[in-house]
Amino acid sequence: MAVKRRLLDMFRSETFPGNKLPPEDQLAKRLGISLVTLREALMMLTLEGYLTKRHGVGNFIHPSALDPTNRVDQGFSFADTFRRNGRTPGMKMLFLGIEPASPALAERLQVQPESLLQRYETIYTADEHPGVFTISRLSLNLVKRPFRPEEQNWYIHECIWDHCGKKLAHSLNDYQAVAADEKVAALFELPKGTPLLYCEQLFYDVQDVPVLLNVHYFHPQHYGMRVLQNWNIGAQS
Repeated sequence: MAVKRRLLDMFRSETFPGNKLPPEDQLAKRLGISLVTLREALMMLTLEGYLTKRHGVGNFIHPSALDPTNRVDQGFSFADTFRRNGRTPGMKMLFLGIEPASPALAERLQVQPESLLQRYETIYTADEHPGVFTISRLSLNLVKRPFRPEEQNWYIHECIWDHCGKKLAHSLNDYQAVAADEKVAALFELPKGTPLLYCEQLFYDVQDVPVLLNVHYFHPQHYGMRVLQNWNIGAQS
């Protein structure tokens, strides 16, 4: 990971003719690392879409992939997106409470129906305009340190570690278009029924157990992001 970060810094600060990297043995010598370590880092960068490896030819950088607005990584937050778009981020917890798990929520979070869930609702703003409305739910049994309304937890992996002592490994995100209901329309200051992008985001811990379910509603004028899709995985030439 350290070599990967050094390589990314190099890619951002230097230019290479034809976007082609120096031969791997030269690059390993320059970085003072073994060829095996370098190749592992290059493989990671290839899988993440930063590079293309052409066998017998060399490694080629994709400068367009270095644009941070293209990446959705562990450290991603809505604040990052707002800042990258030249907006000032803000957030406020609108609701904090407890609710029984409906059968559908119990199935998603793998808890017993009617068991208690911690629920909190958050509005994320850009230049004080509503950008994203989020409803978060997790089993109350997981909460080791109580949530507080005044908290501002931009990074969900830090928040869950702080409150639950759980390390998040990944999330599955389901996107769809929905019509704004009365509550969301009022928060977003939009007519009821306005089309919105909606996402259900289920987070899993390192044991692959579901921990947290977030649902996000995105304001059509105040939130948007660009995401890199890597088509190069498995390419051989």
